[in-house]
Amino acid sequence: MSAFSEAGQKTLSKLLAYTPEFDARIKCSTEISRKRALKLLITAPDGKPVERATIRFKLRKHEFRFGANAFMLNQFRGEEAWKNEVYIEKFTQLFNQAVVPFYWDAYEPEKGQLRQETGSPYIYRRPPADEVVEFCEKHGLYAKGHPMVWHTLMPKWLPRNQFRLLDEYERLIAGIAERYAGKIRWFDVYNEGLQLDSLFYEIYKRDGNVPDHHIEKLFRLAGKYFPASTELIYNEGPWMSWNNYHNNYTPLYLHARRLLDLGLPVRGLGLQYHIAFYGNIQRLVDWSGEMLDPAHIFAHMDLYGSLGIPLNVSEITIPAENALGDGFAYQALVAEKMYRFWFSHPAMSAITWWNMVDNTAFQAPGAINNNQGENRYLGGLLNNDMTEKPAYKVLYDLIHREWTTDETLEYEREGANKLYGFCGDYDVAIKTDAGTFEKQLTISKFEPAVLEFQL
Repeated sequence: MSAFSEAGQKTLSKLLAYTPEFDARIKCSTEISRKRALKLLITAPDGKPVERATIRFKLRKHEFRFGANAFMLNQFRGEEAWKNEVYIEKFTQLFNQAVVPFYWDAYEPEKGQLRQETGSPYIYRRPPADEVVEFCEKHGLYAKGHPMVWHTLMPKWLPRNQFRLLDEYERLIAGIAERYAGKIRWFDVYNEGLQLDSLFYEIYKRDGNVPDHHIEKLFRLAGKYFPASTELIYNEGPWMSWNNYHNNYTPLYLHARRLLDLGLPVRGLGLQYHIAFYGNIQRLVDWSGEMLDPAHIFAHMDLYGSLGIPLNVSEITIPAENALGDGFAYQALVAEKMYRFWFSHPAMSAITWWNMVDNTAFQAPGAINNNQGENRYLGGLLNNDMTEKPAYKVLYDLIHREWTTDETLEYEREGANKLYGFCGDYDVAIKTDAGTFEKQLTISKFEPAVLEFQL
């Protein structure tokens, strides 16, 4: 604790308190929730049963999604262009999911002028959707779209009439579904509905023309145009996600419960975790009693998990600024603890860091240098010179060293013959008297527990 300032130590007091019950829960739940056994039945090329074999199975890609936004994909220009290649290398080395930007103001800056294709006009932090999807396909990453609609970043050309605005909603969603439904399996339909800000009201509410029940109508439209296999997600901000716990009366729980009770196709719940956006250190100290308290975090996950839909931690910013003392150590410590909590919970399906590189976060209009806006908190996993922070290395060790499987099974025809490991895609080498066979298979909580295949 001596590495941290007094304020930093105060924020960590509950996170670092000795809690053997949480240690036990995390260990047991990680084993039960994230691993599966797969029974193998193997036949030779001639169809006869294989009597004995040595099977090595190595995890190649987690079923659980570890990601970040890909908003800086090929975004560095001029003297910084060399960073683009490093960005791709560091991203794909760590993560298996990338968030594709669909902010409407940049996706369609002028009506009918869609920035979809690679090579579309440049807008900082908004690579065209096709470019990010192609990046995902090339590197075997899951793709997630974010967001279809968010009241804060809307095109200025949108009509003020609520009926015409509903027509624009439908045109937008129908077009996104037609082009991307087969390529993107996860989509944030609406973002931060419980945090409506002044900009929203300035654009629409002044005329009284914002559509009533607009979130409900957007989910109905998404359900109309997207297949049932697409996870349509309601995404909410950090303070509504992790603060104000009131058991069954927690605001976000009530909101999600109502949407589900209406029969809307809400198929996932996104929970942002930006603990950096506090304005001053004292506010972080005040909030840490909830957002850095294991009991509080698990209470929220248990409550939201009772909705029966997948959860995901959708946006993460953990600060590394020096006001906390050793900012690098602070960020790495909090990241490790929180990822262990989230990964262990059975309702959780994905964890998404937000900005990979320092000084590439969102800046409010009018910011004049890189130290303004969200950049002041140094929430990236890479320094601005693209070197790895301790938090990057911590996450790499968790995902690719601790939470991985590389085992050998001695197969016998009448034996149990169960591969046991973390859910995901595997490279398999099967050595028999007839030779060695290279195969691929999947251990999944969504697939049968028995697999028969022929060499």
